[in-house]
Amino acid sequence: MEAPRVTIGLPVYNGERFLGETIESILCQTFTDFLLVLSDNCSTDRTCEICQAYADKDERVKYVRQATNVGAAENYNWAFKEARSEFFKWAAADDLLGPDFLRRCIEVLDGDPSLVIAYAKARFIDTDGKPLEVRDLGWHLVSEWPAERLAYVLSHGHWCNVVFGVIRREALARTSLIADYPGQDYRLLGELALIGKFYEVPAPLFLRRLHQGASSQNTELDWQLEFFTPQKEDRICLPRWSRSIDHARTIAGADLPLRDKLRLERILLREMRWKRDKLAGEVRSALRQIVLGNTRHGRSSKSHSH
Repeated sequence: MEAPRVTIGLPVYNGERFLGETIESILCQTFTDFLLVLSDNCSTDRTCEICQAYADKDERVKYVRQATNVGAAENYNWAFKEARSEFFKWAAADDLLGPDFLRRCIEVLDGDPSLVIAYAKARFIDTDGKPLEVRDLGWHLVSEWPAERLAYVLSHGHWCNVVFGVIRREALARTSLIADYPGQDYRLLGELALIGKFYEVPAPLFLRRLHQGASSQNTELDWQLEFFTPQKEDRICLPRWSRSIDHARTIAGADLPLRDKLRLERILLREMRWKRDKLAGEVRSALRQIVLGNTRHGRSSKSHSH
């Protein structure tokens, strides 16, 4: 069979609360040439039943259940590696898409080969779908200069809704994909920014849901580690250090003039200096964990939303 133009990877764990509404918003897209891959991370609620029901009634839906809970990072990456289409999009089990989301994004990508991502302006909603007053600066990066695009990624830390845009699969395959620490989105955006431009469709066609079970609303480190890598119970993690080191590697490996690399390194060091208290706090926390022998305790009921 000929591959669809878009593969939508929807990794999910115990997402029964919003999953049906999310899938409906995808299946109601005005652009219909897509495959929706539901990757169930060994859920213990009704997620399996919901996914199987949609796979049975719509040939555009493929349902796969992981044998064990592999964690959000591996599940997100697995969903991408299944794709054979020209474009790829991640979806979270609690967000919604306006009917023209795919059509508008693909029109933009088809019209400009220098773009690697097209995504839509976000509206934020609560548990009940009511609008929230949340500001999003966006990631409309259309500079012709890769170093300028990367500089923006290094010096900004707002919502990463762009990650849920439509991405050229070939470009995404050239990155390190999703890492297994909190805040890893910025590493991925840094790598993609060197490859091409980001375009924000001005229409608010992405409805991002903020609720108690979303990972963006749970910043406690143990929660985040259980979300990303539940199989690594004794893991020591320094997410801000990991992100900074990964950015340094991205700069070092970039095909850029030396003067641009030096400028980007200065920006990175400046950001680390501004966040030095938080970086020092991570080290202190890690040392306490080593000395006291603390380990994480699993939370099997969490839903893998973002």
